[in-house]
Amino acid sequence: MQNSLSRYLLIGKRWLWLLVLGIVVCGSSTYVATKLMRPTYQAATYLILTVGTSQSAYDNATAALELQSTYSQLITKPEVLEPVASKYHFTLEQLTAMVAVKPQSNSQIIEVNVTHSDPQLAMQIANDIAQSLTQFSITRLNGIVQINILPAIVPTIPIRPKPLIDSLLGALVGLGLTLALIIVFEWLDDRINTPEDVQRLLGVETLAIIPALSSDQQTKDVEETPALAEGCRILSATVSAQHRQHPCKLIMVTSALAKEGKSTMAANLASFLAQSGKRVLLVDADLRHPALDRHFQVDNRKGFANIFFETWTQVELDGQATEIASLRVLPAGMLPANPAELLQSPLAQRLLQHFRDISDFDHIIFDTPPILPVADAQILASYIDATILVGDISKTPRKLFAQAIHILRKRGTNVVGMVLNKSQWSNYGDIRDYLNNLQQERPKAHLPILPANEVIRPATNGNDKSLDVNTLIMPIPHQPHDDN
Repeated sequence: MQNSLSRYLLIGKRWLWLLVLGIVVCGSSTYVATKLMRPTYQAATYLILTVGTSQSAYDNATAALELQSTYSQLITKPEVLEPVASKYHFTLEQLTAMVAVKPQSNSQIIEVNVTHSDPQLAMQIANDIAQSLTQFSITRLNGIVQINILPAIVPTIPIRPKPLIDSLLGALVGLGLTLALIIVFEWLDDRINTPEDVQRLLGVETLAIIPALSSDQQTKDVEETPALAEGCRILSATVSAQHRQHPCKLIMVTSALAKEGKSTMAANLASFLAQSGKRVLLVDADLRHPALDRHFQVDNRKGFANIFFETWTQVELDGQATEIASLRVLPAGMLPANPAELLQSPLAQRLLQHFRDISDFDHIIFDTPPILPVADAQILASYIDATILVGDISKTPRKLFAQAIHILRKRGTNVVGMVLNKSQWSNYGDIRDYLNNLQQERPKAHLPILPANEVIRPATNGNDKSLDVNTLIMPIPHQPHDDN
């Protein structure tokens, strides 16, 4: 029940702008349209029927009531309306459309209404119809029924349009149409709506939920955003627990599509694992759009790709030192024109086996390109013990997540679970409040850890400005573009 309520609140928050827009547009456009319309006035005359054929007043009243229906129908007959139509140069159809007859129930009164844009003309036509009926009754019905006329007066208030009322109705129509559109959009929406959807629809665990960060938060250290820091700690703890149950030395961090935050999450995971005492090697295996060298301020002239062109002794396979003592980084190095072919070579198999055999590290984490656009990560997955999929739940359809997970499993890697990035789910507000309160009560610590949501910040040079990950791409001729 709580999850359903939270989901509806999230939907309402996400589509609030559309609700407001629909109400404002329909309401205001209706108001403007009605103000431009020519007003219509209605004049009413009342006919009182009396019968004097009996000495009994009750009998006369009963007879008048019985004749009320007949006389109401006579008013719209051509014999009554034709003289009036000729006088004002209307056709019979035009005049009939202006006239509405309303017999008053349980009375001897007949109300005759005439509508027209000219209030004076509406009054004259109503009175002339009453006179025409009276003349018809005298000449054709022998005056059995006496008709007393309460003449119409000039109307001063139009019956339509009524801008305020009409604009309110227009706003309600806009609300209804907007709600219908939202229902259609939500029905067609293929994104993940709750953490439970990950297990139910994709068959993997939710490892961590990373909140969507504001532009201001993206420029801060990870410890200054408690929900982000704790999400990374939860991910680190989950990986450690997984390693105790099922050893996973080689870990790949990837995503289904570009710009989902995989590089930032790989850097943060490696940093938090190292902070917990693990010996970690972080390998930038994204040979198309590397970014980790800029974050950790390491030399990128020799790295992972250089191993395919030089002897192993010429490349430091154990990476380069960082500010965190137990964390080393092996950058991407020289970018090849054919990374997929290199990763399928026998040399790549020996290299990955070497990483598996060395005892200097507890975990070796590979930051790879996304799964679906290029083949690199699919090739590496066949050598990797465990894979973490990072997903931007604000935009990526779950069918693409499912496709990526299916590919990874076919390659034989263990898909540990998903990191749900850029979450805006409201039911985690209490968690954020708790963490913010803790943050205010303890001194701030500076860790050279990459903020989430794809913002790369150099860790060692305080004068460097924050760089979006997409600005760190080295162009490769004739290669498909990717995120970090």
